[in-house]
Amino acid sequence: MRKNKILKKKKILVGASAGASIYKICSLIRLFKRNEAEVNLIMTENATKLVSTLLFQSLIGSPVYTSMFQPVSQEKIEHLKLAQWADVFIIAPATANTIAKLANGIADNLLTTVFLALQEKTPVIIVPAMESNMWENVFLQENIKKLKKRKNLKILQPKEGLLASGKVGKGRMAEPEEIFKVVKELL
Repeated sequence: MRKNKILKKKKILVGASAGASIYKICSLIRLFKRNEAEVNLIMTENATKLVSTLLFQSLIGSPVYTSMFQPVSQEKIEHLKLAQWADVFIIAPATANTIAKLANGIADNLLTTVFLALQEKTPVIIVPAMESNMWENVFLQENIKKLKKRKNLKILQPKEGLLASGKVGKGRMAEPEEIFKVVKELL
């Protein structure tokens, strides 16, 4: 894969919630790093139960953010620092729980707090991943409609395919290459 100068030195913030497709974030980070982008990662507490922060830390070369109450640096308040730092914020996998919090302004973890602290001009890409019955749920769809009202926010539709439950349906997270392509187009 050729390097893309568009992403050189761009600041990519990834927020990972606890979806089975969190493993795909490793490939996404590698794509950004190969193209000389700077990457920071926020993980929800439940996401850290699925994949170790150590794995992601080794990929990005810096600490992973997991809590507002365990600052990585002393220079600024973490959620404000990250919100100001980011050129783009990718939330992937975005679970039904995280989507509900984002849509309703609930800021009870670092990921959701950073989302609320972002400048309106900062592009946000939300990449849902969940079981098809959750994706099709009327409450989830109402939350998606709320989020679509925000300027500079793009939701990548989940794909049809084999889900974590073993069933086939709509709910698979978009592939890292698709997310990467969308980021290139936005920046």
